[in-house]
Amino acid sequence: MSLKDTIRVVQSGRRRIKLFVDFWNVMINARKLCKNFDIDVRWDALSELLVSSTRLGHFDDTIGELAGCYVFGSVSNSNPKEKEFVDRVLDQYGAISGLFFNFAPRVPKQSSTTCPQCSNKFKTFSESGVDVLLSVEMIKHATMREHEYLGLISSDRDFIPLLSYLKDQGQRVIHVSTGRPDRDMRSVTWSQIDLSDFYPSICRIRHDGCIVLTSPCVKDRLDELLSASSVDSRSLRILDITNSSEICDKDLDFILKNKNIYWKMVDDEDGRTRYSHSSLSDSIDGFRKLLADGDIEGNLPYVLREGETELYYSGESSFRWIQMAGQDADRRWPKLFRPSLD
Repeated sequence: MSLKDTIRVVQSGRRRIKLFVDFWNVMINARKLCKNFDIDVRWDALSELLVSSTRLGHFDDTIGELAGCYVFGSVSNSNPKEKEFVDRVLDQYGAISGLFFNFAPRVPKQSSTTCPQCSNKFKTFSESGVDVLLSVEMIKHATMREHEYLGLISSDRDFIPLLSYLKDQGQRVIHVSTGRPDRDMRSVTWSQIDLSDFYPSICRIRHDGCIVLTSPCVKDRLDELLSASSVDSRSLRILDITNSSEICDKDLDFILKNKNIYWKMVDDEDGRTRYSHSSLSDSIDGFRKLLADGDIEGNLPYVLREGETELYYSGESSFRWIQMAGQDADRRWPKLFRPSLD
């Protein structure tokens, strides 16, 4: 029986999808978003995004269902930092339903190539076996008839033969590019998703301690925040986001998108009107100038603890400071949340 003969007829009202992820291909491209911050991918958010992306328009009422997200990568046992990172990913996401991680020991694969500038040959090393393992697993799952869609999350062109084979077998494969979309990979897949625009929504910055985003125009609020802290202000990382020497353009752009921080023009009659930073100016420099000149205002100071929003200034008379659910901001910044300050 051929693979095509094993495919179950697509069931009406169902959008079951199995995802196959090239771990390091996703991570390497995600890390390009920031210069001075480490980036973590939220793997559960990635799978949820891709299930949602199979909807055929706004009025599609079919049920999206993850039938499994299989993540494949390698790890070098001789690299303690990398092994610690992989262990942390497994500890954080390994117990989440529907996510399956497979990390194989990295086996160097030596090859040689020619330098395009000097024409000299030199040796290169890359991981071996992970792409083969992913391909075998994807073909195996294709025969199990438990899906309407398969998804490959990688921009590695080595997967083109796999994609071509699955297409010829009648499988509906969604290609999710992790970097620049590839024309040849698009040509052999059912549909395509460019992950570049979605990285801020499925990633988070990774840092120790507390970061406070601020600007010169909110000095009084910053003083109030610092006086309420139960820890020494010197342990806080305070960043003036109007100053490019304190936070570079790439890092600022990522944080503003990642936290979905909105702003309003100071002269807006409707105080509830909100704008994204990208709609206020054509560039980060333009946004910084508007903020430094006091032409826009937002929820500054804005406090991040280990990558998550802890609290921010609301601007409301009754509740000047907002603490996020699940955070202990009222314990770490007790004076801000006393009834006398409400």
